Amino acid sequence: MEKTMKKIKQGSKTKKLQEAEKVFKESHMMVILEDMRDGIKLLAEGQTGFQRQLDGLTDEVHSFRNETNVKFAKIDAKFEQVDIRFDQMDAEFKEVKANQKITLEHLFNIDERIEALEKEVREIKLELAALGKKILSPEENSSFDKRISVTEKEVKKIWVFINTKTNLESA
Repeated sequence: MEKTMKKIKQGSKTKKLQEAEKVFKESHMMVILEDMRDGIKLLAEGQTGFQRQLDGLTDEVHSFRNETNVKFAKIDAKFEQVDIRFDQMDAEFKEVKANQKITLEHLFNIDERIEALEKEVREIKLELAALGKKILSPEENSSFDKRISVTEKEVKKIWVFINTKTNLESA
């Protein structure tokens, strides 16, 4: 019996040892699980923090985009003003170009006018030469005065036109 008791005691020791090992294994597993749970909590907290930062960054990007859109709107408005000014300048250049064509036509007319004036001056000189030292009657004198006055006015008109044309080209 002693042997049996020893065996029972050994069996119970073994049983106690098995129970102790079982508890130890369970407690070791619990430690591992608790460690994993802590790791998961840290991961979840990190994910939450990351999400907050991402939301903050998203807000900053939206704010930056809105500011940029406002700046681009201002730039677009300035470009529209510049476009309007260019259109106005283009219209003015077209007008100047159209006037320049008229001016070129006037240049041809000036050539004809100068020839007519030269002819008139030659005729006046010939008539005066034909008169010689003869004293002119008031009617003849008045006729020469009128012709000379008309010729002088034409010469002034031509000079005004030439000076205007020269001033436009030098500007």
